Amino acid sequence: MQQFTRALGVQCTYCHLEVTAPLLTAEEAAAAAAAAPPVAGRGRGRGRGAGPQMDFASDDKRQKQTARLMLTMVNDINARLSAAIHKPAADIVRVQCATCHRGITNPAQLSDLLRQTMLGKGESAAVAQYRELRQGYLNSEAYDFRETVLLDLGRESLATRKPDDALAWLQLNLEFYPRSVPSWLALAQAHITKRDPDAARTDLQKALALDSGNAEAQRLMRAMPK
Repeated sequence: MQQFTRALGVQCTYCHLEVTAPLLTAEEAAAAAAAAPPVAGRGRGRGRGAGPQMDFASDDKRQKQTARLMLTMVNDINARLSAAIHKPAADIVRVQCATCHRGITNPAQLSDLLRQTMLGKGESAAVAQYRELRQGYLNSEAYDFRETVLLDLGRESLATRKPDDALAWLQLNLEFYPRSVPSWLALAQAHITKRDPDAARTDLQKALALDSGNAEAQRLMRAMPK
């Protein structure tokens, strides 16, 4: 069970139903307490000490139903790999829950989450979401916070003629990666699309300050209006 809880970053109660104790009158509660022998560590599902009593047999929770399907999928993938790769079992990397989940219940890619938020709620919400996730998960393996994630979103926005979205992604990326020459170049292109040559020239100057021989920055600078 600990493998599952660590992989998804949850407690046992995420899948299992807690058993609700029946309501007793004061007299019934006193009688039950007097009759019950003292037992140390009666809790189940939270390690040592007292914890919630759970109905492990019940499959009523949707999360547990989903977990059963996921376990079937994992076992099927591992069986197919073993049959197809023709390597010794010790040499095959087996798929586990943590392979995808990495400590979170919804193993979505960061770029997909941000893109969905940008489309549904706008620039401010998407930027706020990135900051929140970065603060909470930067030192974990849950999400990819490398330079290329926001850079690719910025380039994607440029390709789909959404320069305002591109500016949001690229400016955010440069806040965390100020020496990213590709981000300065993409930001310059976004400003060119927005017909802001002064801002684009500033972006290109910063790119050239970091990489004076960058051919793309030189080309764009030569094309700037005098």
